Amino acid sequence: MNNIRLVWSIRTECGPNRNKNEDSVFPNKSGSGNPPFKAAVCDGLGGHVKGDVASNIAASNMNNSFDDLVSVITTANLEILKYQEKNKESVGMGTTMTAITVDEDGLMKIGHVGDTRCYVLSNRKLLQLTQDHNVPGFQNILEKALGSNENLKIEHQDFQLKNGDVVLLCSDGLYNEFSDEYLKKKLQEGISADTLVGEALIQKPKDNVSAVIINIFSK
Repeated sequence: MNNIRLVWSIRTECGPNRNKNEDSVFPNKSGSGNPPFKAAVCDGLGGHVKGDVASNIAASNMNNSFDDLVSVITTANLEILKYQEKNKESVGMGTTMTAITVDEDGLMKIGHVGDTRCYVLSNRKLLQLTQDHNVPGFQNILEKALGSNENLKIEHQDFQLKNGDVVLLCSDGLYNEFSDEYLKKKLQEGISADTLVGEALIQKPKDNVSAVIINIFSK
């Protein structure tokens, strides 16, 4: 699938029930263009110190040139661990990270740790491509996150995109407010991240709310 074009929208908000926004997204502006393209949503661990710093370190690593997403997530994890070594008050900080790259042929690569998610709307079906790394029976406790372990096992997979597909990266503050059917309907309608996050905020979510939506078109 050569000659594809992407149109993406982003939004991240603190929400009404948190003191600060500990989510970070990449890129930091909505836009359009040709591949290669990369994006990420990172959710700093709430209830821990400096979750916003951890998520920002992770998202900032998307600016670097890298061979694969396992490398970028591994590097981000080590940077967060080093930050904790130098700043003892930050011990315990961490973040989730769900990141993608899209190449000229529409091949999407996914790297993932935590409970942020990557969905794809394809063939009128909404597919959740990532697994939530939560402790069974405890939705708010993560089995793994960046900043918790030097030997971090990173989930990764590929997905072939085609004309008309829509990719959604989001934090749990967004998907906890909506059913899959609702998300599917809204993505089919061509909703932007700005509007989708706005609809989540109406629900007065308990958490920060972030989304990146990428629409795939053939030129």
